[in-house]
Amino acid sequence: MVLAFVFLIPGIGLGPSGDTALPSSVLAQVGEHEITVAEFRRIYQQQVQEYRLQAGGELSDEVLRQLGIDRQLLQQLIDEYTALSVAEQLGLEATDAEVREMILSFPAFQQNGQFIGEERYRQFLQAQSPPLTTAEFEDSVRRSILIERLQAAVTRWVAVSDEEVADEYRRRNERVKVDIVTFRSDDYRDDIEVSDEDIEEFFDEQSLVYQVPEKRKLRFLAIDQSALAESITPTDADIQDYYDFNLSQYSTPGQVRASHVLLRVAEGEEAAVEARAAELSTLARDGADFAELAREHSEDTASAEEGGDLRLFGRGEMVPEFEGAAFAMDVGDISDPVRSPLGFHVIKVTEKQEEATQPLEEVREDIVTILQQEQARSRSDALVQAIAAEVTTPEDLDRAASSRGLEVQESAFAAPGEPILGLGLAAEFSARAFQLEEGQVDGPINTPVGPAFVTVVDRQDPFVPPLDDVREQVRIDIVRQRSVERAQELAAGVLSALQEADDFASAAEAAELQLRSSESLTRGGAFPEVGVNSEVEAVAFALPEGGVSDVIAAGNLAVIVHVAERQEVTDAEIEAARETLGTELLSRRQSQFYRAYLNDASANVPVNVDSVALEQVTGV
Repeated sequence: MVLAFVFLIPGIGLGPSGDTALPSSVLAQVGEHEITVAEFRRIYQQQVQEYRLQAGGELSDEVLRQLGIDRQLLQQLIDEYTALSVAEQLGLEATDAEVREMILSFPAFQQNGQFIGEERYRQFLQAQSPPLTTAEFEDSVRRSILIERLQAAVTRWVAVSDEEVADEYRRRNERVKVDIVTFRSDDYRDDIEVSDEDIEEFFDEQSLVYQVPEKRKLRFLAIDQSALAESITPTDADIQDYYDFNLSQYSTPGQVRASHVLLRVAEGEEAAVEARAAELSTLARDGADFAELAREHSEDTASAEEGGDLRLFGRGEMVPEFEGAAFAMDVGDISDPVRSPLGFHVIKVTEKQEEATQPLEEVREDIVTILQQEQARSRSDALVQAIAAEVTTPEDLDRAASSRGLEVQESAFAAPGEPILGLGLAAEFSARAFQLEEGQVDGPINTPVGPAFVTVVDRQDPFVPPLDDVREQVRIDIVRQRSVERAQELAAGVLSALQEADDFASAAEAAELQLRSSESLTRGGAFPEVGVNSEVEAVAFALPEGGVSDVIAAGNLAVIVHVAERQEVTDAEIEAARETLGTELLSRRQSQFYRAYLNDASANVPVNVDSVALEQVTGV
């Protein structure tokens, strides 16, 4: 939801940003709506900062790249704007009165149950980081209302029956204790004998299993972006410009740790409460224990229990009046009464962490790498465009490479999906190469090395190899199959005795079988020897107490299950959980339907993403 961004992450919201960097740059177009670089940068940098704080500051660009935070956040924005576009297509609206009503309902804009007033409202928005105008914020609220209205409209008919709630409660809470006997096929492999006749017969019956797929020999021209990057030396001016533009990435914002005593103000008590706050300030300055004053007098019950401690906070996390006073104080200082929409505060600063910025020399190598990669991508894109315009035949490919000092490489025969010498595992490249006819050229195609063009030099049709070439593999396959069959035969041999016995454990012991017993298990639990297994689970929960299963095939195991104990759920338990569980299931079903609906509806909302701009704005 949009408002979750606005209030849970200070300063972040859907809509234009107060950030002046690249204000007209468009990162993505979603229908009629634009996601600007400035808007995305604000959200991305905030999220990266949150991740780095959680990781203790150790989070490299490589890790960020692996996490794919940039793509995740961009997709979230695209999804929100797609929903907004669909809402508009359906003619949904949010009136000014509805926007105003929602804003007035936010606790942040209330004092003693009343709106704090236009001036304080504007001040609150300006205190966000970066600041928000009232128009920007109200636009975000309007979008939030529209998206909520869309979800309500398309999921209104979704329902969950009482029977479905009961079934789900049983599925989650029914328990069984089981005894298990297993026969492991690996234990019988050494006893399996395979003759030449067996191998020949099996191969004749299963020859297609050993068929070698079509293979192709390829010629390709790859633009090696790593090599391009290594050949690039960014200028000092380029490095300085990048550092200046992305300074926030190399800065740790200042933080303050403070404790406070909060006295709330009722109508007509302003002067009296301020005087009381002044007395507490004097007591604290005269040596009274500030934590005890907070526990005894503060009306902020959450922090009062902690002696008024608010822990570390940065700019934009507190109301402006409180924040301004706290950041202006030194460690150990105790403030005069500070008035905010919450009441009067007496503040004691206990710790300060000044804003710190890594000097350019500390991050120069990282910036050089980023600039090399960016410029390599730019050069690669230019090369690709030029080559694509020139190449239609294999001969064109050779000429285009030669004129640029590049080398056309040739692979050995390779099957679809196999690694290609010079490229490694390149699934898209391989798939497209196997769609070509000889004499055709395809490209550019993304590969681990960089964009590439490919043509087919030769092909090898699928064939079944001679038996001698795969004899050992055939023998292994026969042993595997027969050992599984042996395990199942042995299990079947003792099954009747186990099913007919009054005491399953005694019968298993008499048959010299190893018995494993479980603790009480719910669905999804791990069975002894077997682990998590859907087939065994389905049988175990379907059996009555005391029931014994048939032989169950579970991979390389043959399994027999005895249900020693069942713990059923009662109607009373189901009824007690009905409302909460029903709400959960309804919410999940509505969310699933809403996502499916949006997925279908998004086909009518064109989305265009500027990948180059995304790489530049994230630096990863």
